[in-house]
Amino acid sequence: MAAARATEPAAASDSRHIDALAKALVQGALPGETVGFDKAGRRAAAKLALTALAARRGTAPSIQVESGSDDNGRRMLRLAIANDDMPFLVDSVANAVSARGLAIDRILHPIVLVERDDEGRFTGFGTKGAPTSLIYLETERADARLRKELSESVAEALDHVRRAVTDWGPMKAVLGGDADASGDAEGAALMRWLLDRNFTQLGSARYDRKGGIGNALGIAAVLGDVILAPEQREKARRLLEKGSGPILAKSNLLSTVHRRAPLDLLLVKTAEGIAIHAGLWTSSALAAAPDAIPVLRERLRALMTKYGFAQDGHAGKALAHALTDLPHDLLLAIDTATLERLALTAMSLADRPRAELVLTRDALDRHMFAFVWLPRDDITTARRVAISELIADAVDGVLLSWSIDMGGDEVAL
Repeated sequence: MAAARATEPAAASDSRHIDALAKALVQGALPGETVGFDKAGRRAAAKLALTALAARRGTAPSIQVESGSDDNGRRMLRLAIANDDMPFLVDSVANAVSARGLAIDRILHPIVLVERDDEGRFTGFGTKGAPTSLIYLETERADARLRKELSESVAEALDHVRRAVTDWGPMKAVLGGDADASGDAEGAALMRWLLDRNFTQLGSARYDRKGGIGNALGIAAVLGDVILAPEQREKARRLLEKGSGPILAKSNLLSTVHRRAPLDLLLVKTAEGIAIHAGLWTSSALAAAPDAIPVLRERLRALMTKYGFAQDGHAGKALAHALTDLPHDLLLAIDTATLERLALTAMSLADRPRAELVLTRDALDRHMFAFVWLPRDDITTARRVAISELIADAVDGVLLSWSIDMGGDEVAL
């Protein structure tokens, strides 16, 4: 990895290559990404991208960072990355940049066919070349320390992407095997449902009772204990030994791949201890109807029976709507009694909009989830921050993440 601009290889100064790359950068780009991107700006971007291509060796990514300014005197930071083409690259890189507090002003992502000689040196572009992903972006200016941290964060994200993509097939096979070995029919059905394009799996590993880690795949191969601390794994193992089905939980760790959010964890009992599957629920899974999701569908049926709601009646439809709108990943991470309280609260708010609060802990008693409803017109950033700080101070905790759903009703969650 080249973290700063190095002496340019001869090929990187070839005007023909710069012209070809300047054209490739804007071909297929979204209209908003090319506004104000004049010829001089495109050539400067192409020159940096070409340096990244020429500096690359093997399968390792090449990262080039430089400070500069455009013809209007706007000071900026330019970043160019050359890497094998694979899923999750652009969003993962963008998240790494944003996490450093830098606003992205432009991002381009052409795929170019790169030719190299027998020693792997860049020779040019051609129809028989290897597909290479180029990411070019511009942000506000940053000092030397922040540039170094940014290069390290991007390199880490690219490493995690490669590990997750490379081990994707084996991780799916392991999760499928855990589903087959499960003695909990509905829990096994949930695992298979997650496998069916409802869970972006990023890592998995076996954790034995003595703290050893085995069969680590994806990001678990480099994160190990960071995904879930040993004492929390032991607590999960004891819960699973009591006959509990798979446990859904959140990691303290924010994902570096695809979406910057706390990693979703699926904890499963094994003969040696537990297995942990780490990843992110897909957007389609989060929006799925509750009667289509194993475990959640059983909880929905139990509530319908308890309160005598008809499935096609007003109350039955209101209950299903409430569970559809609430975050499914959290609904499966809390106990049945709290899910009932959440659902009934959401149903009540639909008929009588008002401010409301429900607090609950996860199954491992390590996270608190705060569900806060406010009239839509009362939502401001200052109010959201004040509520978050109030809750965090009251429980002597630290805010890990938050999200907001404006919904289609009169209250926002």
